[in-house]
Amino acid sequence: MMGRQSGQLSMVVMDLSELIPDDHLLRRISRVISFDFIYELLEPYYPPNGRPSVDPVSMFKMLLVGYLYGIKSERRLVQEVQLNIAYRWFCGFELSDRIPDHSTFSKTRQRKWNESQLFQSVFREIVRRCVKSGLVDGKELAADGTYLPANVSRDSWVETEVEAELSMQSYLDCLDEELSKQPGFKKPPVKTVKKRRITSKTDPDSGCINHGKKSGIGYLMETTVDCKCGIITGVDVYPANEKESLLVLRHLERQIKNGVPMKNIVLDRGYDTGAVHRGLELLGITGYIPAIQFSNSPEKYGFSYLPKEDAFSCPEGVRLVYQRLNCSQTTGKYLRCYQVQGDACRTCKRQSDCFKQTGIRRRILGSSCYPAFYRGHERIGSDTYWHMMRLRKIWAEGSFAVLKREHCLSKVRKRGISAVTEECLLSVMALNLKRIAKAILLFLSKTKNMDWRLFSPVHILFCQQVLNSTHLVRIRRFQPQLFHRLFELFVSKGKYHRKSADFFLMAPIHFDVCVHVMYPSFSDHWNSSMLRITLRILVSLTR
Repeated sequence: MMGRQSGQLSMVVMDLSELIPDDHLLRRISRVISFDFIYELLEPYYPPNGRPSVDPVSMFKMLLVGYLYGIKSERRLVQEVQLNIAYRWFCGFELSDRIPDHSTFSKTRQRKWNESQLFQSVFREIVRRCVKSGLVDGKELAADGTYLPANVSRDSWVETEVEAELSMQSYLDCLDEELSKQPGFKKPPVKTVKKRRITSKTDPDSGCINHGKKSGIGYLMETTVDCKCGIITGVDVYPANEKESLLVLRHLERQIKNGVPMKNIVLDRGYDTGAVHRGLELLGITGYIPAIQFSNSPEKYGFSYLPKEDAFSCPEGVRLVYQRLNCSQTTGKYLRCYQVQGDACRTCKRQSDCFKQTGIRRRILGSSCYPAFYRGHERIGSDTYWHMMRLRKIWAEGSFAVLKREHCLSKVRKRGISAVTEECLLSVMALNLKRIAKAILLFLSKTKNMDWRLFSPVHILFCQQVLNSTHLVRIRRFQPQLFHRLFELFVSKGKYHRKSADFFLMAPIHFDVCVHVMYPSFSDHWNSSMLRITLRILVSLTR
């Protein structure tokens, strides 16, 4: 008998979450993080009375969905959320709920989000939680910049004349303070000069770049990636004509203030300046940077640097000692002057080869931070150096490729540096959430094949809670009074007060238990370690 749809209307009561597969990306993201902290961030910008607004968390999730799935247009995003059940469920809308209009995003962005710097705050909060949970450890990082073409026409390009203040190049405040104490330091007088700059009439904040394959009007996005799980820990946006080496130190300093640990970092050849090497040392970071091959390096003429003495030695064995800093009035760059003492050069047999110009003694001008520059070059060629360079190709260049291919950053759509910054932050947050969900669920999936009979009920409770990311299992099922009291203390301390647990609020004991589950060799000492774990719980509760 042939089946045929009856066409009758029916009333169905269902939960939208039942329709979402367990391995769906949005379900995986909702398991590992809760965005309820956005309410606290935006509370000062909403009045206590009046008509309720559209849920800001739902609107923020809608924007994330757009960048997760490469939906560039907000008009199309509204249509997709209205039709796609997974998008509706993730954003918190029921089937009968009306989806906010696309104009609501523009008004909310102008009145609430820009003033509160919502996107920067959410990005920093997610990074802080990654640090707290151990997904970001700072042992191996990669920083780099990428060019983003602006959304302008070639016909809108104009050459303008702007007034610029000519002063010394500033990389980092503490580095400027250190240089000011060097002998011979003289702060150059501030001069105002006129420079010609190419920009666009439709987007004056953008800048022009002409560097190899990178040419055009656009922006520069500077990012830092932690190589453990690929989490991007810092994002800054500048006009494309800015120099990356001048920006990277303050870019890293802001992340350190946000609580991101940094131990080793790899950069490309464009950052190979003495100021960057010294700035990384002042920030407590070990840098791995390829060397620029200078055509007139001192080593080419037979001079060698003596790091213990901070001096150069000429082929005849005469020392060139550090004298003072020289400042270039045209560029604002400081150079370290090494010079021969006395009249040793007058009687030297190499004088005709050594001096190409008139002079009485040989001198060498190097970077203002040449000792740090030399120490950075000594690391080149080591096993750690090559390992860091491989990580840079994977995580720095790889992240840029994914952002541009899958997350709407092949070309910026908005205009103005604040709007482009919002676009970059949302794109980076989308990539971070994918990597967070993958890292956590990959970690937890390793526990599924374990023999749970080896573990006591309390370990099963903890591990099941982590695996399922659901509310705390009812504690009254467990007979031991000690653990019953511990669970009551956990609940009373507010560790889990939401319907869906937030992985990043997990207490250290959960990680301890998962480590034991992942490494069965610890099961031989399971009984002896029970007391230690119990004591850890009690200590964490009394803090």
